[in-house]
Amino acid sequence: MRSRIVVSIISLIFLGVTASGAYAQGTGPLRLVQTIPMPNVKGRMDHLGVDIKGKRLFAAALDNNTVEVIDLKAGKRVFSIPGQSKPQGIFYSTDFKRLFVANGIDGTCKIYTGDKFTLIDNLSLGINPNHVGYDPATKYLYIGIGIPDSEAGALAIIDTRNNKHIGDIKTDARPGGVKIDKSGPRIFVTLRGLPKLGVIDRKKHEETTTWPVTGAPGIVALAFDETHHRLFGGTRNPLLLVLDAESGKQITQLEGVAGIDDLWYDGTRKRIYASGGRESDAGTIPGFVYVYQQSDADHYELIAKVPTRPNSQTSIWVPQLNRYYVSASANDKEDAAILVFEPEP
Repeated sequence: MRSRIVVSIISLIFLGVTASGAYAQGTGPLRLVQTIPMPNVKGRMDHLGVDIKGKRLFAAALDNNTVEVIDLKAGKRVFSIPGQSKPQGIFYSTDFKRLFVANGIDGTCKIYTGDKFTLIDNLSLGINPNHVGYDPATKYLYIGIGIPDSEAGALAIIDTRNNKHIGDIKTDARPGGVKIDKSGPRIFVTLRGLPKLGVIDRKKHEETTTWPVTGAPGIVALAFDETHHRLFGGTRNPLLLVLDAESGKQITQLEGVAGIDDLWYDGTRKRIYASGGRESDAGTIPGFVYVYQQSDADHYELIAKVPTRPNSQTSIWVPQLNRYYVSASANDKEDAAILVFEPEP
């Protein structure tokens, strides 16, 4: 009798796991529709950029020291841009048809033509340029950097109209996240290693305040819901924090994806996508996209844990194409790849 009970319990657990997996892959909020392989791209992948009009994706192959160019219409890699130095943040200017790549080791922003990817300029910025954010109103690109011989950091400002590094905005630590408030002068940034967020006035060119973060050592990924004035912060605890973007007050917190690196808000469906999964000294963390549903400004629910691949921590949500792209690093069994998801419904 006892053995039958044990078997029944195991069967129920198995059915629950199977149902959860089927929900995530089949009828859930994200459906895997394509895998685009990138053979011979070794090591860790980092952030993604997109050319919406040209339907191209740009993937930073951090350890491979290349930027991989993917033709989204054809569903294949079409070019590899060599000569990088730990490429991280990427931005493509549709207005000027140029590609901007933040390189961490040599501290530069490399600028390329958008057709043949000829190097135009190589701007020296600071320590470990990484996250980028773009203001379409001014055509300014902001890149988070560290300051030599200092614990502080800065946002480097690049005028994409003339490829000039026109100044820096000092912050308490190297900034990341870089979410721009289009309705006002603020830029929200994470502050590396600090349990607080930075709020920058881009007209005054200064960090005007910081907001403390409780329950976490700091935020490493940031998303912004401008309509409801909410910021979403991913931490390595792991947690997802929801903050009021007017006051900095923490509204709520939810279970977060381990190894998080990117976080996005889908305003049409009122969902949040959090990608994570990373190789560390403690071992490899399985890759997932956690999907959260927003019922109103103060209430959220984790509705799915969509499996990806180990070391698939970076991603980009492109609402104009209705696609969510996850960058998957190579492993012992699989080539590096771009995982293409379509939201449902």
